[in-house]
Amino acid sequence: MTFAPRIAAVALALGVAASPALTSVSADAHTTGIHDNCTNLQKQWKHGVGRSNAVDKTSGKKVTNFYRNTKAYNTAVAHNGTLDADKDGIACEKA
Repeated sequence: MTFAPRIAAVALALGVAASPALTSVSADAHTTGIHDNCTNLQKQWKHGVGRSNAVDKTSGKKVTNFYRNTKAYNTAVAHNGTLDADKDGIACEKA
């Protein structure tokens, strides 16, 4: 259970109305980073980032213009697994 729901649960148990400010997270609380989506990631690596030995499996042709860096790929996918939807070892590949 995260912090805000705990406050709401405690307030409910005590019969006190919880403030909306305590139970919701502001939209400004999360800043958009490089690994949040492909648009942001491609600002740094135009054709995506992949493992050193990765081979694209969706386009029918071998894509070789992505940035090869296993550590950067692992960091991106650990933050947002949807960046490599086809699980080919390349996040946000673009021909």
